[in-house]
Amino acid sequence: QPDVVFAFLIERVRNNLRVVLCMSPVGDPFRNRIRQYPAFVNCTTIDWFSEWPKDALLEVSEKYLEEVNLGDGDTAAELRKNVAQIFVAVHRSVVEKSNLMLLEMRRHNYVTPTNYLELVSGYKRLLDEKRKELGDAATKLKNGLFKLDDTRKKVEAMSIELEEAKVKVAEFQKQCEEYLVIIVQQKREADEQQKAVGARSEKIAEEEEECKKIADTAQQDLEAALPALEEAVKALEALNKKDLTEIKSYGNPPELVGRVMRAVMILRGGEPSWAEAKRQLGDPNFIKQLINFDKENMSDRVLKKIGQYCAQPDFEPVTMGRVSQAARSLCMWVRAMEVYGRVFRVIEPKRQRLAQATRRLDKTQAELADAKARLQEVQDRIDDLKKQCDEKLARKEELRKSAELTELKLERAGKLVSGLAGERERWKASVADLEEKLSYLVGDCLIASACLSYTGPFLSEYREDLIQRNWLKRVRELNVPCNPEFSFAAFLAKATTVRDWNIQGLPSDSFSTENGVIVTRGSRWPLM
Repeated sequence: QPDVVFAFLIERVRNNLRVVLCMSPVGDPFRNRIRQYPAFVNCTTIDWFSEWPKDALLEVSEKYLEEVNLGDGDTAAELRKNVAQIFVAVHRSVVEKSNLMLLEMRRHNYVTPTNYLELVSGYKRLLDEKRKELGDAATKLKNGLFKLDDTRKKVEAMSIELEEAKVKVAEFQKQCEEYLVIIVQQKREADEQQKAVGARSEKIAEEEEECKKIADTAQQDLEAALPALEEAVKALEALNKKDLTEIKSYGNPPELVGRVMRAVMILRGGEPSWAEAKRQLGDPNFIKQLINFDKENMSDRVLKKIGQYCAQPDFEPVTMGRVSQAARSLCMWVRAMEVYGRVFRVIEPKRQRLAQATRRLDKTQAELADAKARLQEVQDRIDDLKKQCDEKLARKEELRKSAELTELKLERAGKLVSGLAGERERWKASVADLEEKLSYLVGDCLIASACLSYTGPFLSEYREDLIQRNWLKRVRELNVPCNPEFSFAAFLAKATTVRDWNIQGLPSDSFSTENGVIVTRGSRWPLM
Protein backbone atom coordinates (compact mmCIF):
# COMPACT_ATOMS: atom_id res chain seq x y z
CA GLN A 1 0.00 0.00 0.00
CA PRO A 2 1.26 3.52 -0.73
CA ASP A 3 0.94 4.69 2.87
CA VAL A 4 3.02 1.80 4.14
CA VAL A 5 5.72 2.37 1.51
CA PHE A 6 5.85 6.08 2.32
CA ALA A 7 6.07 5.37 6.06
CA PHE A 8 8.93 2.96 5.38
CA LEU A 9 10.74 5.65 3.38
CA ILE A 10 10.33 8.22 6.13
CA GLU A 11 11.68 5.81 8.69
CA ARG A 12 14.70 4.96 6.59
CA VAL A 13 15.43 8.64 5.93
CA ARG A 14 15.10 9.48 9.62
CA ASN A 15 17.51 6.69 10.54
CA ASN A 16 20.13 7.25 7.82
CA LEU A 17 20.02 10.86 6.56
CA ARG A 18 22.78 13.08 7.93
CA VAL A 19 22.92 16.81 7.24
CA VAL A 20 26.19 18.63 7.85
CA LEU A 21 26.11 22.43 8.19
CA CYS A 22 29.41 24.27 8.09
CA MET A 23 29.46 27.84 9.38
CA SER A 24 32.19 30.23 10.35
CA PRO A 25 31.81 31.44 13.99
CA VAL A 26 33.44 34.71 13.05
CA GLY A 27 31.35 37.90 12.89
CA ASP A 28 27.67 38.84 13.30
CA PRO A 29 26.13 36.50 10.67
CA PHE A 30 26.66 33.45 12.88
CA ARG A 31 24.99 35.05 15.93
CA ASN A 32 22.10 36.26 13.83
CA ARG A 33 21.47 32.77 12.39
CA ILE A 34 21.48 31.23 15.90
CA ARG A 35 18.93 33.73 17.13
CA GLN A 36 16.69 33.24 14.12
CA TYR A 37 16.93 29.42 14.10
CA PRO A 38 17.34 28.07 17.67
CA ALA A 39 17.08 24.54 16.29
CA PHE A 40 20.65 24.91 15.11
CA VAL A 41 21.59 24.62 18.78
CA ASN A 42 18.76 22.47 20.18
CA CYS A 43 18.46 19.85 17.44
CA THR A 44 22.05 19.44 16.24
CA THR A 45 25.29 18.09 17.51
CA ILE A 46 27.85 20.89 17.46
CA ASP A 47 31.48 20.06 16.55
CA TRP A 48 33.80 22.96 17.18
CA PHE A 49 36.68 22.62 14.68
CA SER A 50 39.76 24.22 16.10
CA GLU A 51 42.87 25.01 14.07
CA TRP A 52 44.83 22.13 12.57
CA PRO A 53 47.46 20.63 14.82
CA LYS A 54 51.09 20.55 13.83
CA ASP A 55 51.00 16.89 12.80
CA ALA A 56 48.07 17.50 10.46
CA LEU A 57 49.80 20.45 8.85
CA LEU A 58 52.99 18.42 8.43
CA GLU A 59 51.15 15.47 6.91
CA VAL A 60 49.32 17.65 4.41
CA SER A 61 52.51 19.40 3.30
CA GLU A 62 54.40 16.12 2.97
CA LYS A 63 51.57 14.70 0.86
CA TYR A 64 51.68 17.69 -1.47
CA LEU A 65 55.46 17.61 -1.74
CA GLU A 66 55.61 13.99 -2.85
CA GLU A 67 55.12 15.03 -6.47
CA VAL A 68 57.49 18.01 -6.30
CA ASN A 69 60.98 17.52 -7.77
CA LEU A 70 63.47 18.85 -5.23
CA GLY A 71 66.49 16.88 -6.46
CA ASP A 72 67.73 13.29 -6.44
CA GLY A 73 68.75 10.83 -3.76
CA ASP A 74 68.87 11.21 0.00
CA THR A 75 69.47 14.95 -0.26
CA ALA A 76 66.07 15.42 -1.95
CA ALA A 77 64.28 13.42 0.76
CA GLU A 78 65.94 15.46 3.48
CA LEU A 79 65.16 18.69 1.67
CA ARG A 80 61.53 17.67 1.16
CA LYS A 81 61.20 16.96 4.90
CA ASN A 82 62.72 20.33 5.82
CA VAL A 83 60.44 22.22 3.40
CA ALA A 84 57.39 20.53 4.95
CA GLN A 85 58.53 21.64 8.41
CA ILE A 86 58.98 25.20 7.14
CA PHE A 87 55.40 25.16 5.80
CA VAL A 88 54.19 24.27 9.28
CA ALA A 89 56.40 26.90 10.88
CA VAL A 90 55.15 29.57 8.47
CA HIS A 91 51.50 28.80 9.18
CA ARG A 92 51.96 28.78 12.95
CA SER A 93 54.02 31.96 12.88
CA VAL A 94 51.26 33.74 10.97
CA VAL A 95 48.74 32.65 13.60
CA GLU A 96 50.96 34.05 16.34
CA LYS A 97 51.55 37.29 14.46
CA SER A 98 47.79 37.66 13.85
CA ASN A 99 47.14 37.35 17.60
CA LEU A 100 49.84 39.97 18.25
CA MET A 101 48.30 42.32 15.67
CA LEU A 102 44.88 41.84 17.33
CA LEU A 103 46.33 42.87 20.65
CA GLU A 104 48.28 45.79 19.32
CA MET A 105 45.95 47.17 16.66
CA ARG A 106 42.55 45.58 17.49
CA ARG A 107 42.53 44.20 13.99
CA HIS A 108 41.40 40.63 13.23
CA ASN A 109 43.19 38.37 10.75
CA TYR A 110 41.67 34.91 10.46
CA VAL A 111 44.16 32.22 9.47
CA THR A 112 42.29 29.20 8.07
CA PRO A 113 43.39 25.88 6.60
CA THR A 114 42.54 27.34 3.18
CA ASN A 115 45.49 29.69 3.57
CA TYR A 116 47.70 26.71 4.30
CA LEU A 117 46.44 24.73 1.30
CA GLU A 118 46.97 27.80 -0.88
CA LEU A 119 50.51 28.02 0.46
CA VAL A 120 51.38 24.42 -0.45
CA SER A 121 49.67 24.33 -3.85
CA GLY A 122 50.93 27.81 -4.71
CA TYR A 123 54.45 26.69 -3.90
CA LYS A 124 54.20 23.87 -6.43
CA ARG A 125 52.91 26.16 -9.16
CA LEU A 126 55.40 28.93 -8.42
CA LEU A 127 58.37 26.53 -8.34
CA ASP A 128 57.47 25.09 -11.76
CA GLU A 129 56.87 28.56 -13.18
CA LYS A 130 60.14 30.04 -11.95
CA ARG A 131 62.14 27.00 -12.97
CA LYS A 132 60.77 27.28 -16.51
CA GLU A 133 61.27 31.05 -16.59
CA LEU A 134 64.85 31.01 -15.34
CA GLY A 135 65.68 27.82 -17.26
CA ASP A 136 64.47 29.29 -20.56
CA ALA A 137 66.38 32.51 -19.93
CA ALA A 138 69.56 30.58 -19.09
CA THR A 139 69.10 28.34 -22.14
CA LYS A 140 68.75 31.35 -24.46
CA LEU A 141 71.91 32.92 -23.07
CA LYS A 142 73.78 29.61 -23.28
CA ASN A 143 72.67 29.25 -26.90
CA GLY A 144 73.91 32.77 -27.53
CA LEU A 145 77.27 31.95 -25.94
CA PHE A 146 77.46 28.74 -27.95
CA LYS A 147 76.74 30.67 -31.14
CA LEU A 148 79.42 33.20 -30.27
CA ASP A 149 81.98 30.48 -29.57
CA ASP A 150 80.93 28.60 -32.68
CA THR A 151 81.18 31.78 -34.74
CA ARG A 152 84.65 32.47 -33.35
CA LYS A 153 85.75 28.96 -34.28
CA LYS A 154 84.24 29.35 -37.73
CA VAL A 155 86.02 32.67 -38.13
CA GLU A 156 89.32 30.97 -37.30
CA ALA A 157 88.53 28.12 -39.71
CA MET A 158 87.49 30.58 -42.42
CA SER A 159 90.72 32.51 -41.91
CA ILE A 160 92.69 29.33 -42.55
CA GLU A 161 90.49 28.47 -45.55
CA LEU A 162 90.97 31.98 -46.92
CA GLU A 163 94.74 31.74 -46.71
CA GLU A 164 94.68 28.31 -48.35
CA ALA A 165 92.36 29.61 -51.08
CA LYS A 166 94.68 32.54 -51.76
CA VAL A 167 97.65 30.18 -52.04
CA LYS A 168 95.70 27.92 -54.43
CA VAL A 169 94.60 30.91 -56.51
CA ALA A 170 98.24 31.98 -56.83
CA GLU A 171 99.25 28.43 -57.80
CA PHE A 172 96.51 28.17 -60.42
CA GLN A 173 97.46 31.59 -61.77
CA LYS A 174 101.07 30.49 -62.12
CA GLN A 175 100.03 27.21 -63.78
CA CYS A 176 97.76 29.07 -66.20
CA GLU A 177 100.61 31.42 -67.16
CA GLU A 178 102.91 28.42 -67.76
CA TYR A 179 100.19 26.77 -69.86
CA LEU A 180 99.77 29.95 -71.88
CA VAL A 181 103.52 30.09 -72.60
CA ILE A 182 103.49 26.45 -73.75
CA ILE A 183 100.35 27.05 -75.82
CA VAL A 184 101.97 30.03 -77.57
CA GLN A 185 105.07 27.95 -78.38
CA GLN A 186 102.99 25.04 -79.62
CA LYS A 187 100.82 27.42 -81.63
CA ARG A 188 103.88 28.93 -83.29
CA GLU A 189 105.13 25.43 -84.15
CA ALA A 190 101.70 24.48 -85.45
CA ASP A 191 101.55 27.60 -87.62
CA GLU A 192 104.92 26.79 -89.13
CA GLN A 193 103.87 23.22 -89.81
CA GLN A 194 100.60 24.49 -91.23
CA LYS A 195 102.50 26.71 -93.66
CA ALA A 196 104.75 23.79 -94.63
CA VAL A 197 101.74 21.53 -95.14
CA GLY A 198 100.07 24.23 -97.24
CA ALA A 199 103.17 24.60 -99.42
CA ARG A 200 103.46 20.85 -99.86
CA SER A 201 99.78 20.62 -100.67
CA GLU A 202 100.23 23.21 -103.46
CA LYS A 203 103.27 21.34 -104.77
CA ILE A 204 101.37 18.05 -104.71
CA ALA A 205 98.50 19.67 -106.55
CA GLU A 206 100.91 20.85 -109.28
CA GLU A 207 102.49 17.40 -109.54
CA GLU A 208 99.07 15.77 -109.70
CA GLU A 209 98.15 18.15 -112.51
CA GLU A 210 101.38 17.31 -114.37
CA CYS A 211 100.80 13.58 -113.94
CA LYS A 212 97.29 13.98 -115.21
CA LYS A 213 98.51 15.82 -118.32
CA ILE A 214 101.15 13.14 -119.04
CA ALA A 215 98.62 10.38 -118.55
CA ASP A 216 96.06 12.14 -120.77
CA THR A 217 98.63 12.66 -123.56
CA ALA A 218 99.78 9.05 -123.43
CA GLN A 219 96.22 7.86 -123.42
CA GLN A 220 95.37 9.99 -126.45
CA ASP A 221 98.35 8.61 -128.36
CA LEU A 222 97.46 5.09 -127.31
CA GLU A 223 93.83 5.54 -128.31
CA ALA A 224 95.01 6.48 -131.84
CA ALA A 225 96.50 3.00 -132.26
CA LEU A 226 93.80 1.05 -130.50
CA PRO A 227 91.15 1.10 -133.27
CA ALA A 228 93.52 -0.55 -135.78
CA LEU A 229 94.64 -3.05 -133.15
CA GLU A 230 91.08 -3.94 -132.22
CA GLU A 231 90.12 -4.31 -135.88
CA ALA A 232 93.11 -6.60 -136.47
CA VAL A 233 92.26 -8.69 -133.44
CA LYS A 234 88.69 -9.06 -134.70
CA ALA A 235 90.00 -10.11 -138.13
CA LEU A 236 92.28 -12.69 -136.51
CA GLU A 237 89.43 -14.02 -134.46
CA ALA A 238 87.41 -14.35 -137.67
CA LEU A 239 90.04 -16.68 -139.20
CA ASN A 240 89.39 -20.36 -139.03
CA LYS A 241 91.34 -23.50 -139.70
CA LYS A 242 90.17 -23.59 -143.31
CA ASP A 243 91.64 -20.14 -144.01
CA LEU A 244 94.99 -21.16 -142.58
CA THR A 245 94.92 -24.43 -144.44
CA GLU A 246 94.32 -22.44 -147.63
CA ILE A 247 97.53 -20.48 -147.11
CA LYS A 248 99.43 -23.54 -145.98
CA SER A 249 98.42 -25.40 -149.09
CA TYR A 250 100.49 -23.12 -151.31
CA GLY A 251 103.63 -24.82 -152.54
CA ASN A 252 104.91 -21.54 -153.91
CA PRO A 253 102.62 -18.83 -152.47
CA PRO A 254 101.71 -15.65 -154.30
CA GLU A 255 104.04 -12.70 -153.75
CA LEU A 256 101.65 -10.78 -151.55
CA VAL A 257 100.89 -13.84 -149.36
CA GLY A 258 104.59 -14.60 -149.03
CA ARG A 259 105.34 -10.97 -148.15
CA VAL A 260 102.69 -10.97 -145.37
CA MET A 261 103.95 -14.26 -143.92
CA ARG A 262 107.57 -12.95 -143.95
CA ALA A 263 106.42 -9.87 -142.02
CA VAL A 264 104.57 -12.13 -139.56
CA MET A 265 107.68 -14.28 -139.09
CA ILE A 266 109.80 -11.16 -138.45
CA LEU A 267 107.36 -10.01 -135.77
CA ARG A 268 107.35 -13.47 -134.16
CA GLY A 269 111.16 -13.58 -134.23
CA GLY A 270 111.39 -16.49 -136.69
CA GLU A 271 113.16 -16.96 -140.03
CA PRO A 272 111.34 -14.96 -142.71
CA SER A 273 110.88 -17.96 -145.06
CA TRP A 274 107.92 -19.78 -146.42
CA ALA A 275 109.05 -23.06 -144.87
CA GLU A 276 109.13 -21.49 -141.41
CA ALA A 277 105.77 -19.89 -142.12
CA LYS A 278 104.22 -23.21 -143.11
CA ARG A 279 105.65 -24.81 -139.99
CA GLN A 280 104.15 -22.19 -137.67
CA LEU A 281 100.86 -22.20 -139.53
CA GLY A 282 100.63 -25.81 -138.52
CA ASP A 283 100.59 -24.81 -134.84
CA PRO A 284 96.97 -25.05 -133.63
CA ASN A 285 97.57 -22.08 -131.25
CA PHE A 286 98.92 -19.86 -133.99
CA ILE A 287 95.97 -17.47 -134.04
CA LYS A 288 95.83 -17.28 -130.24
CA GLN A 289 99.55 -16.50 -130.10
CA LEU A 290 99.03 -13.66 -132.55
CA ILE A 291 96.16 -12.27 -130.53
CA ASN A 292 98.23 -12.42 -127.29
CA PHE A 293 101.41 -11.15 -128.98
CA ASP A 294 103.69 -9.12 -126.70
CA LYS A 295 103.36 -5.93 -128.69
CA GLU A 296 104.99 -3.70 -126.10
CA ASN A 297 108.42 -5.37 -126.25
CA MET A 298 109.15 -5.22 -130.01
CA SER A 299 112.72 -4.21 -130.79
CA ASP A 300 113.62 -1.25 -132.94
CA ARG A 301 115.15 -3.56 -135.54
CA VAL A 302 111.91 -5.49 -135.90
CA LEU A 303 109.89 -2.30 -136.12
CA LYS A 304 112.25 -0.94 -138.77
CA LYS A 305 111.88 -4.07 -140.93
CA ILE A 306 108.12 -4.11 -140.49
CA GLY A 307 108.01 -0.45 -141.33
CA GLN A 308 109.68 -1.23 -144.69
CA TYR A 309 106.95 -3.77 -145.45
CA CYS A 310 104.14 -1.41 -144.40
CA ALA A 311 105.61 1.40 -146.53
CA GLN A 312 105.09 -0.64 -149.69
CA PRO A 313 102.01 0.63 -151.55
CA ASP A 314 100.52 -2.78 -152.18
CA PHE A 315 100.90 -3.88 -148.53
CA GLU A 316 97.30 -2.99 -147.85
CA PRO A 317 94.48 -5.13 -146.47
CA VAL A 318 92.31 -4.41 -149.48
CA THR A 319 94.98 -5.52 -151.89
CA MET A 320 95.71 -8.60 -149.80
CA GLY A 321 92.04 -9.43 -149.65
CA ARG A 322 91.93 -9.87 -153.39
CA VAL A 323 94.43 -12.69 -153.03
CA SER A 324 93.37 -14.28 -149.73
CA GLN A 325 91.14 -13.36 -146.83
CA ALA A 326 93.60 -14.93 -144.42
CA ALA A 327 96.38 -12.83 -145.92
CA ARG A 328 94.15 -9.74 -145.53
CA SER A 329 93.62 -10.42 -141.78
CA LEU A 330 97.34 -11.10 -141.26
CA CYS A 331 98.18 -7.87 -143.13
CA MET A 332 95.82 -5.90 -140.87
CA TRP A 333 97.54 -7.48 -137.84
CA VAL A 334 101.02 -6.62 -139.09
CA ARG A 335 100.08 -3.03 -139.85
CA ALA A 336 98.35 -2.73 -136.44
CA MET A 337 101.52 -4.04 -134.72
CA GLU A 338 103.61 -1.54 -136.68
CA VAL A 339 101.34 1.34 -135.73
CA TYR A 340 101.18 0.21 -132.12
CA GLY A 341 104.95 -0.19 -131.98
CA ARG A 342 105.49 3.34 -133.31
CA VAL A 343 102.93 4.79 -130.88
CA PHE A 344 104.31 2.77 -127.99
CA ARG A 345 107.78 4.15 -128.71
CA VAL A 346 106.26 7.63 -128.30
CA ILE A 347 104.18 6.98 -125.18
CA GLU A 348 106.70 4.79 -123.36
CA PRO A 349 108.90 7.75 -122.27
CA LYS A 350 105.74 9.46 -121.22
CA ARG A 351 104.76 6.40 -119.19
CA GLN A 352 108.17 6.36 -117.56
CA ARG A 353 107.89 10.05 -116.74
CA LEU A 354 104.39 9.36 -115.41
CA ALA A 355 105.68 6.51 -113.24
CA GLN A 356 108.48 8.70 -111.90
CA ALA A 357 106.08 11.54 -111.28
CA THR A 358 103.66 9.12 -109.60
CA ARG A 359 106.43 7.82 -107.35
CA ARG A 360 107.42 11.36 -106.45
CA LEU A 361 103.80 12.19 -105.87
CA ASP A 362 103.31 9.14 -103.62
CA LYS A 363 106.42 10.06 -101.66
CA THR A 364 105.32 13.66 -101.36
CA GLN A 365 101.82 12.59 -100.32
CA ALA A 366 103.32 10.28 -97.69
CA GLU A 367 105.42 13.14 -96.40
CA LEU A 368 102.34 15.36 -96.45
CA ALA A 369 100.34 12.76 -94.54
CA ASP A 370 103.15 12.49 -91.99
CA ALA A 371 103.29 16.28 -91.68
CA LYS A 372 99.52 16.43 -91.28
CA ALA A 373 99.70 13.72 -88.61
CA ARG A 374 102.38 15.68 -86.76
CA LEU A 375 100.33 18.83 -87.20
CA GLN A 376 97.28 17.02 -85.80
CA GLU A 377 99.33 15.82 -82.83
CA VAL A 378 100.46 19.37 -82.16
CA GLN A 379 96.91 20.62 -82.57
CA ASP A 380 95.64 17.91 -80.19
CA ARG A 381 98.29 18.94 -77.65
CA ILE A 382 97.24 22.56 -78.06
CA ASP A 383 93.58 21.64 -77.60
CA ASP A 384 94.42 19.55 -74.54
CA LEU A 385 96.53 22.38 -73.09
CA LYS A 386 93.73 24.86 -73.81
CA LYS A 387 91.24 22.56 -72.11
CA GLN A 388 93.50 22.18 -69.08
CA CYS A 389 94.14 25.91 -69.06
CA ASP A 390 90.41 26.63 -69.24
CA GLU A 391 89.80 24.20 -66.38
CA LYS A 392 92.55 25.86 -64.33
CA LEU A 393 91.14 29.30 -65.12
CA ALA A 394 87.62 28.17 -64.17
CA ARG A 395 88.92 26.61 -60.96
CA LYS A 396 90.94 29.75 -60.23
CA GLU A 397 87.88 31.93 -60.83
CA GLU A 398 85.80 29.67 -58.61
CA LEU A 399 88.42 29.84 -55.86
CA ARG A 400 88.69 33.60 -56.29
CA LYS A 401 84.94 34.07 -55.87
CA SER A 402 84.95 31.66 -52.93
CA ALA A 403 87.84 33.58 -51.38
CA GLU A 404 86.01 36.89 -51.86
CA LEU A 405 82.85 35.44 -50.31
CA THR A 406 84.86 33.94 -47.44
CA GLU A 407 86.61 37.25 -46.89
CA LEU A 408 83.26 39.05 -46.84
CA LYS A 409 81.83 36.51 -44.38
CA LEU A 410 85.00 36.75 -42.33
CA GLU A 411 84.72 40.52 -42.19
CA ARG A 412 81.07 40.39 -41.14
CA ALA A 413 81.69 37.63 -38.62
CA GLY A 414 84.67 39.52 -37.22
CA LYS A 415 82.52 42.61 -36.75
CA LEU A 416 79.84 40.48 -35.09
CA VAL A 417 82.29 38.76 -32.76
CA SER A 418 84.11 41.97 -31.84
CA GLY A 419 80.80 43.79 -31.36
CA LEU A 420 79.49 41.07 -29.08
CA ALA A 421 82.75 40.55 -27.19
CA GLY A 422 81.50 42.73 -24.32
CA GLU A 423 78.08 41.08 -24.43
CA ARG A 424 79.73 37.69 -24.10
CA GLU A 425 81.12 38.52 -20.67
CA ARG A 426 77.80 39.99 -19.64
CA TRP A 427 75.96 36.91 -20.86
CA LYS A 428 78.37 34.64 -19.00
CA ALA A 429 77.73 36.64 -15.85
CA SER A 430 73.98 36.48 -16.49
CA VAL A 431 74.10 32.71 -16.98
CA ALA A 432 76.03 32.30 -13.75
CA ASP A 433 73.52 34.55 -11.97
CA LEU A 434 70.55 32.62 -13.40
CA GLU A 435 72.09 29.28 -12.42
CA GLU A 436 72.66 30.64 -8.94
CA LYS A 437 69.04 31.78 -8.78
CA LEU A 438 67.93 28.35 -9.98
CA SER A 439 69.82 26.80 -7.09
CA TYR A 440 67.96 29.14 -4.65
CA LEU A 441 64.49 28.48 -6.09
CA VAL A 442 63.45 25.90 -3.47
CA GLY A 443 63.71 28.42 -0.66
CA ASP A 444 62.84 31.55 -2.64
CA CYS A 445 59.60 30.08 -3.98
CA LEU A 446 58.71 28.90 -0.46
CA ILE A 447 59.05 32.41 1.02
CA ALA A 448 57.33 34.00 -2.02
CA SER A 449 54.33 31.66 -1.87
CA ALA A 450 54.06 32.28 1.92
CA CYS A 451 54.01 36.03 1.25
CA LEU A 452 51.25 35.61 -1.35
CA SER A 453 49.14 33.48 1.00
CA TYR A 454 49.55 35.26 4.34
CA THR A 455 51.09 38.77 4.28
CA GLY A 456 48.26 40.70 2.63
CA PRO A 457 46.53 41.85 5.87
CA PHE A 458 49.78 42.80 7.64
CA LEU A 459 51.49 46.17 7.74
CA SER A 460 55.09 46.58 6.63
CA GLU A 461 56.67 46.15 10.08
CA TYR A 462 54.76 42.89 10.65
CA ARG A 463 55.73 41.64 7.17
CA GLU A 464 59.37 42.52 7.80
CA ASP A 465 59.32 40.66 11.10
CA LEU A 466 57.67 37.58 9.57
CA ILE A 467 59.97 37.37 6.54
CA GLN A 468 63.33 38.41 7.89
CA ARG A 469 63.28 37.32 11.52
CA ASN A 470 61.05 34.30 11.22
CA TRP A 471 60.74 32.59 7.84
CA LEU A 472 64.19 33.26 6.41
CA LYS A 473 65.74 32.40 9.75
CA ARG A 474 63.94 29.07 9.76
CA VAL A 475 64.96 28.41 6.15
CA ARG A 476 68.62 28.96 6.94
CA GLU A 477 68.45 26.82 10.06
CA LEU A 478 67.16 23.86 8.01
CA ASN A 479 69.73 24.44 5.22
CA VAL A 480 67.14 25.01 2.54
CA PRO A 481 68.74 26.88 -0.43
CA CYS A 482 67.62 30.50 -0.44
CA ASN A 483 68.92 33.81 -1.78
CA PRO A 484 70.68 35.68 1.05
CA GLU A 485 69.35 38.95 -0.37
CA PHE A 486 65.81 37.72 -1.01
CA SER A 487 63.26 40.38 -1.94
CA PHE A 488 59.63 39.40 -2.35
CA ALA A 489 58.82 42.22 -4.81
CA ALA A 490 61.99 41.74 -6.88
CA PHE A 491 61.41 37.96 -7.03
CA LEU A 492 57.87 38.11 -8.46
CA ALA A 493 57.75 41.45 -10.29
CA LYS A 494 59.88 42.74 -13.13
CA ALA A 495 61.41 46.19 -12.86
CA THR A 496 59.57 47.31 -16.02
CA THR A 497 56.23 46.23 -14.54
CA VAL A 498 56.90 48.11 -11.28
CA ARG A 499 57.85 51.19 -13.28
CA ASP A 500 54.53 51.00 -15.16
CA TRP A 501 52.71 50.77 -11.81
CA ASN A 502 54.55 53.85 -10.56
CA ILE A 503 53.69 55.73 -13.75
CA GLN A 504 50.02 54.84 -13.25
CA GLY A 505 50.08 56.25 -9.68
CA LEU A 506 51.27 53.50 -7.37
CA PRO A 507 53.65 54.88 -4.71
CA SER A 508 57.23 53.74 -5.15
CA ASP A 509 57.76 52.48 -1.58
CA SER A 510 58.40 48.78 -1.00
CA PHE A 511 55.15 48.25 0.91
CA SER A 512 53.01 49.49 -2.01
CA THR A 513 55.07 47.44 -4.48
CA GLU A 514 54.54 44.30 -2.37
CA ASN A 515 50.79 44.99 -2.29
CA GLY A 516 50.80 45.29 -6.07
CA VAL A 517 52.55 41.93 -6.37
CA ILE A 518 50.05 40.27 -3.95
CA VAL A 519 47.08 41.70 -5.89
CA THR A 520 48.39 40.63 -9.33
CA ARG A 521 49.91 37.25 -8.42
CA GLY A 522 47.59 35.96 -5.67
CA SER A 523 45.24 33.10 -6.54
CA ARG A 524 42.48 34.46 -4.21
CA TRP A 525 41.09 37.93 -3.60
CA PRO A 526 43.53 39.25 -1.00
CA LEU A 527 42.67 41.18 2.14
CA MET A 528 44.86 44.27 2.14
